[in-house]
Amino acid sequence: MGDGKVFDGIDIVVLPVAGTGPLLDLYVDAMGFEVVEKGPVREPAVWQRLWGLPMPPAESVLLGKPGSKGGWIRLVDVPGLPRPDAAGVPDRPGPYALDFYLRHPDATEDAIGGQGWTFVSDPVDYLLPGTEYPVRERLLDQTHSGLRHAFVQYREGRTRCVLGERPEVDVSEVNAVVFATADLPGARAFVADVLGGRVYFDGRFDGPAVERLLGLAPGDGFDAVIARGPASRNARLEFLQHVAPAAPRPPHACPRVVAGCAMDDLGALAARLAAGDHGVSTGVVETAEGPQLGLRSRYGASFHFWER
Repeated sequence: MGDGKVFDGIDIVVLPVAGTGPLLDLYVDAMGFEVVEKGPVREPAVWQRLWGLPMPPAESVLLGKPGSKGGWIRLVDVPGLPRPDAAGVPDRPGPYALDFYLRHPDATEDAIGGQGWTFVSDPVDYLLPGTEYPVRERLLDQTHSGLRHAFVQYREGRTRCVLGERPEVDVSEVNAVVFATADLPGARAFVADVLGGRVYFDGRFDGPAVERLLGLAPGDGFDAVIARGPASRNARLEFLQHVAPAAPRPPHACPRVVAGCAMDDLGALAARLAAGDHGVSTGVVETAEGPQLGLRSRYGASFHFWER
């Protein structure tokens, strides 16, 4: 397509952490991700720049769901990385949640709780806004990245993910990455006009079930946009308008999630980002793995792009 505007889902979700052990327990032992590759980060200064980290990364562990089309996780060990603030409610710009589908949610959630992880609430049921589609959801507090994890009941034939391809698998790949933003219209335009994403949901989440799920005050809710690409691959990219904070909280000191996306034309994308209207871009950086581009957007999301 040649114009650099072909976002087709998030291929790899990069999670920088100080020590990968607890998250390997969560994602591999309890959620069934497979270790695809593991080893030291080559060119750590280069990847520090691309991922916007305050210090160089040391090791990387790539976790995948073979048979899936994106939504893999790369755990990046960054020694000395400060512990993140708790996610809390989505009341400031930045990464907020990863979404997963569960085939047998009670059993999987029991296994995760048995590792000592804390759930924010009991499961709640609600209708997806604007539809009659029922949703069963529960939120986990993933404290090592300062994220929530949304666990959603998988429904056969209604939900596109690896669970439809592999009946022996109980937990999907990452099926959505959620960022809170102070500029939802700007984020929507960025997704559609710069990345070429297909915005297929643009609406509001609110009501008693959503309030219980997120711990919101009565009457609070948020507007959100959700985007996929032309092939509707996972993981989706989601922006929500952050709710007004009860008290101001400092911004995230460094990226806790970097959305890794393959694009058709990296040079064209770099040109589109060069003016800085959408945030701070590294421009095209040559690495041993080929040309790459980092972006810390002004919409609360950090990205890492490479050429498909």
